[in-house]
Amino acid sequence: MRSTANKDIVKTARVLRIAAWVGAVACVLVTAIGVLAPPDAATPVATTLSSDGLPRAWAAGIALVLALVSAAALVELARMLGQVREHALFAPAATRHFRRFAGLLALAAALRVVLPCLATLAAAWQAGRHAASLAFDGGDLLALLLTAVFFLVARLFDEAARLEDDSRSIV
Repeated sequence: MRSTANKDIVKTARVLRIAAWVGAVACVLVTAIGVLAPPDAATPVATTLSSDGLPRAWAAGIALVLALVSAAALVELARMLGQVREHALFAPAATRHFRRFAGLLALAAALRVVLPCLATLAAAWQAGRHAASLAFDGGDLLALLLTAVFFLVARLFDEAARLEDDSRSIV
């Protein structure tokens, strides 16, 4: 019975791995189209670069940085899912990749909060203003909380890998 459950887990991991790779490529590709295409150009993918009052070049730079970090996180997730095996669900390499995924996702979430604020302050300073309006989205704060949960899950994976290794050494 356990073998059937493990086979299902491995099968699901394969499907999710493909989805993670597609997501990583799409993240970079769609962002690149949104950044590089002229604002009114007809593109194969409907994209909009929201600048939130920032100069287009700054908004484009922030979007590209976020896309690259998010894509890197998805690549680590795909690599972790590629390590899932029927008889080694908690391989140390998998937990290492999951930790990297959590770290990159945390970095992307933090950059999504910090970079627009820094750019807004820099634009205000360049314009000679001494005040700027900064806003934080509840979704951004939720993303930061979720990445903290992913770090906890990574620690749980490490412990599961240790227990799985201990149980193999006993038999």
